[in-house]
Amino acid sequence: MISNPGLCFGPKLGYDVPAYISALVGINQQTVDAVEQALLVVLVLHPIAAGFAVVSFICSFFIFSHAFSIFTLFLTILTAILTSIVFAIDVALVATAKNQVKNLQDLHFEVLFGNGVWMILAALIFMWIAVITLSARACYCIGVRKCVIVLSSNFFCLLKDIRV
Repeated sequence: MISNPGLCFGPKLGYDVPAYISALVGINQQTVDAVEQALLVVLVLHPIAAGFAVVSFICSFFIFSHAFSIFTLFLTILTAILTSIVFAIDVALVATAKNQVKNLQDLHFEVLFGNGVWMILAALIFMWIAVITLSARACYCIGVRKCVIVLSSNFFCLLKDIRV
């Protein structure tokens, strides 16, 4: 039934462009190797940004301490900046590929913004919303007040870090 079973490779890191494809397009192998290495470095940023997002999410459960909420805010700002860089790289890669594929007249390829770019955009929006929310929490604008004095007819007490 199947005349070409294909070749299977195990899991690996990076991409390999076969020599016959680069020869067909007219690009030398040294350029292809350089692009593969650069692409590998750029795409490794995606799991790094995801790891920072997970750590920021876990830290956000422990923001009852003011010092820890500032640490979480700093970590989330770092994650949002890293996610912004990853998104910019993804958009640049797709835009560059789109422009370069137009020049190939013998081959019929189409480059579109895929699911990955849209997922990174959603992550980017949520990360910056988290930065704004954690900033408001760290400056006591929402969720926690610095010090509240409660007066009652039966008792007088000073309560700190009351959740509102």
